[in-house]
Amino acid sequence: MKSKHLTNAEDTAQLYSSNNNHEDEMTLLKSFIDKTEITNNCEETLDIIDFVLVYQKDQRDPKSQLMIDYYLKNLETNGLEIQIKKSNDEKLVFVLIKIPFEKALEIAEKIKHKLPIEINDLDKDQFKESFWYKFESLRPPEIIREKKRSYFTAPYNSSIRSKFERFFDKENVDITIATKDRCLLTYEILSRTTYSKVLDEPVIFSGMANDRNIGIDRLVAQGIFLASYPLHESYGMVDGKKTDRQLMWEYWAKPKNWAIYQPIYIIRQYFGEKLAFYFAWLGFYTTWLLLPSIIGLFVFLYGAITLVWDRPTNKICDPKGLGNLTMCPLCDNELTCQKWKLSDSCFYSKVSYIVDNPFTVFFSVFMAVWTVLFIEFWKREQSKLQFEWDVIDFEKKNEPIRPEFELKVNTKRKNPVTGEEEPYVPFMKRLSRYFVSFSMVLLMVCLVLALVVGVIVYRVSLIMAFPKDTDQTWVSLMTSVSAACINLFLIIILSRFYSWLAVKLTDFEYHKTDSKYENSLTIKMYLFQFVNFYASIFYIAFFKGRFRKTKLMEMCNQSGCLSELCIQLAIIMIGKQILNNVQEVIYPLAQNYWNRHSSGDSKNNKKDKKRWFDDYNLMSWTNLTLFDEYLEMVIQYGFITLFVVAFPLAPLFAFLNNVLEIRIDAFKVLTQLKRPLPKKAQDIGIWLTILNTISKLGVITNGLIIAFTSEFIPKLVYRFVEFVETEEIVNLEGYVSYTLSKKLIDIGNNNTIVCYYRDFREPYDSEDKFEYTKTYYYVLVARLAFLVLFEHIVFLIVTVMHWIPDVPKIIQDQIERENLITQRALWEIKPDNKSQSNMNLSKLCLPIVNETSQESQTNIENELTESRKNEETLVANGQIAQ
Repeated sequence: MKSKHLTNAEDTAQLYSSNNNHEDEMTLLKSFIDKTEITNNCEETLDIIDFVLVYQKDQRDPKSQLMIDYYLKNLETNGLEIQIKKSNDEKLVFVLIKIPFEKALEIAEKIKHKLPIEINDLDKDQFKESFWYKFESLRPPEIIREKKRSYFTAPYNSSIRSKFERFFDKENVDITIATKDRCLLTYEILSRTTYSKVLDEPVIFSGMANDRNIGIDRLVAQGIFLASYPLHESYGMVDGKKTDRQLMWEYWAKPKNWAIYQPIYIIRQYFGEKLAFYFAWLGFYTTWLLLPSIIGLFVFLYGAITLVWDRPTNKICDPKGLGNLTMCPLCDNELTCQKWKLSDSCFYSKVSYIVDNPFTVFFSVFMAVWTVLFIEFWKREQSKLQFEWDVIDFEKKNEPIRPEFELKVNTKRKNPVTGEEEPYVPFMKRLSRYFVSFSMVLLMVCLVLALVVGVIVYRVSLIMAFPKDTDQTWVSLMTSVSAACINLFLIIILSRFYSWLAVKLTDFEYHKTDSKYENSLTIKMYLFQFVNFYASIFYIAFFKGRFRKTKLMEMCNQSGCLSELCIQLAIIMIGKQILNNVQEVIYPLAQNYWNRHSSGDSKNNKKDKKRWFDDYNLMSWTNLTLFDEYLEMVIQYGFITLFVVAFPLAPLFAFLNNVLEIRIDAFKVLTQLKRPLPKKAQDIGIWLTILNTISKLGVITNGLIIAFTSEFIPKLVYRFVEFVETEEIVNLEGYVSYTLSKKLIDIGNNNTIVCYYRDFREPYDSEDKFEYTKTYYYVLVARLAFLVLFEHIVFLIVTVMHWIPDVPKIIQDQIERENLITQRALWEIKPDNKSQSNMNLSKLCLPIVNETSQESQTNIENELTESRKNEETLVANGQIAQ
């Protein structure tokens, strides 16, 4: 009797209460439960454990236990081997799962998983190693170095099984398919098995059914299963060899390995391509940061060493000379905001010169070229990894449909390429959902901008709140530091909330594949975080002090806004890195301690040292875990490219952070997190597009900062345009006075006083008072000319750099060779008689009847043979053309 189809969890409860009407299902369930009770008492464990499911033994809701029983029974029906284990206190039930080899091959064929098909007969040592890799002290031990791919692969096809069988491990076929791939193949069954009925034959959901009670993810989301995860390997030795986990702990996660190349081969073999691409990119990025770190440090040290000879700074810092000038208040309320002395801005002037010295422009051009080279050479490195890891066409040909998409989408359409029916979201429905998501993202961006305005109001209010006799240097420093700290706090709080919102919005959009889902989530998150982290920095760099008629707008210090930009950037960048690293170490340790304590591990289960129990107490790997790591690094990349002119030490701090970040992330994923599902990936995803966009935007922002925020252009105009070049002009002796304008202000009681402010305007006693002087226009033209020249030169260099091929020629040769071998193998398929007959029929465009009798097939073949003989006779007689 075929099982009645159930559409929701309530129906399963009805089935539980009325099991007399479903005797077949109950009989199957009872035999399954009896068998699992026997395996639970068995001391032996599955030789290979590909996946672990965990649930609570005593379910409060009867329907939950029934769904568990249904699901586990159906997993067994679908071909998985299952063994039940309980914790020592018998509160938790662990379902150990293994996928048999033949079942793994069956699923591999369905999802077009690739297996070895031919020996790689091309040169295996064709790839040139990194320059740094040649230093023996930086190379990892031989046992964990990258192994060159020694074979070509093709999607598994049972019709040409003999081609693949040559590479099967005859002694232990289970290890023919790598552990990470076995986990993925097992998950395909777990995510496509129903729990609403008992299956009497294997049925793996493929998107064509109407059943929505399918998949382990839904069961975990409903709390029916507490967890599902692939099992970590044990530490130590197995069969006389160190496990991959032990090797990674010794040569990767320990801080003493900070200068050694990562064992990317082992990382990929253990965690899968998706996570391996992250660590490969992070290592590549960190290595490339070394040169800009050195140059940035040189620029900073040059500024610090030559500071004592800088005439404008010495003039400003001289309280008995030019530093004694009375400066106008920094806000519009002249009675509330006090006047101050020019020497009060001494500290900011020193900071400005250190980061804005003669080598700054060179460093900016260097970083613009560096970003392009970094992107281009990463593309080449990525193409090498794509081929070595066999994922070069994964997203185009092999990526499966997300089970969540299949479960949620009810409408179907015929795929125009394959001709098969598949889930489909109509354009207008998809457009409306995208519009809702975009509106919510726009609302959050506006909220961030509103908070930036709030911080600006706070800065102005704080300046006005200090007593008039307060030292202005102290006021400016406290205002900048406190505003930056408040901004950092708001950034972190908003990031937490928006992460949750972005996931919900992306789920709402119905994306067909994991790559499309993650790309959409990435765009939302990065757009928000871009505004969140950079809005206040853009304000200081390009808007502060430029709109004097706006009372909420602050004025820049006499030394300019570059010093404040440097302070703001340093606090946000360094503060964010410190907080992230502390959080990544302390939070998992604290969370896992709490998990062990709450599960009774510290009391009742001290003797229970099974791996599946230890892994259960680790933090869960979520969809945002790896995303957060990428986001952290890409935000950092923005700091060192968009605003590197204002903070030359940014690459150095990024380099030091990343050296530590690699080991912290390694420690975390290896010891503090459940083993992630080893997903495949073709590359680092849309992050590469974001990095490329940031690189191009960095050219514009750095050009604007040099042209309009730094003192580089006004100093050039002072030296070479306004005056005859003399030693006094070259040394900028009169530059400070050159940049000041005069104003008459009311100080109360009908008293006035002359004060100075930074601008190129006519004095208060001239006929055209407060109008721009001709110097202002000289400087403006020079700024615009420099900006155009700077960006054209840099983009010309960038264009030349783009000629570097993204895919090395040897990789292209390997790809074409592999495609040729795969095609040859497919042409060598020898069809059986039935398929040969059908093939002949298809050539004549005749209808094929699947259930044609053997006799009728024979008759058709005889007719075809007779027809060919007649045709040959006509050709021989010349009656028709050959």
